[in-house]
Amino acid sequence: MLDKDLLYFTAMNKYEIIYRHLDMHSDYRGYTLRWARDGKQAMGFLCKGKPDKQGYGMTKKGARIQILEVNEIPSSE
Repeated sequence: MLDKDLLYFTAMNKYEIIYRHLDMHSDYRGYTLRWARDGKQAMGFLCKGKPDKQGYGMTKKGARIQILEVNEIPSSE
């Protein structure tokens, strides 16, 4: 079982999501780190639905945000 678990975790990448929170002042930029297989899955952990073309979406707690960037953070191996 150890080999299967190790394979699962090595397929995960770390993503940084930079967003604008619409309830905060206009200069506010938030960011969060998520482990996911790809950028789409990382955004799915933050938004409960798919963001629209301009990047606007709603978080799982009901706040409106705009996704500005999704960056993959390289692993340190």
